Amino acid sequence: MAMRSPKEMKMHETIIKTLKTIYLNQKGADAALTNIDKQEAVVQGLMPDLIVKGNHTLTFKVETESTVTDGSAIEWKSFSEKIGTFYLLVPEPLKTEALSIIKKLAIPHVVLSTYKIADNKLKFGNLP
Repeated sequence: MAMRSPKEMKMHETIIKTLKTIYLNQKGADAALTNIDKQEAVVQGLMPDLIVKGNHTLTFKVETESTVTDGSAIEWKSFSEKIGTFYLLVPEPLKTEALSIIKKLAIPHVVLSTYKIADNKLKFGNLP
């Protein structure tokens, strides 16, 4: 798995915190667990970036520019096999690359979502 640069690590953390806020404050989730402060988002031994609990449980894995790779996809496949449907967030410019990897490795149960910075704001595409 690729190592994130400090800039990417900050972006990764910002995305997770922003999603947590969106689901708790705007979408009425009962709880949102992350692994930023302490390891609380764990499912069957896997550590997604965010678990949102409410009427349905949503599981998120956030990738950055350097982590949309075949190596990271090994983890995506584990999520798919053990958790079922999960949301994979990738930088918008890497959506095609992520779809290609998912198809090549035949990973089921992935809902691809995107993020980008526009007008100095974090914008998401295809969030549940």
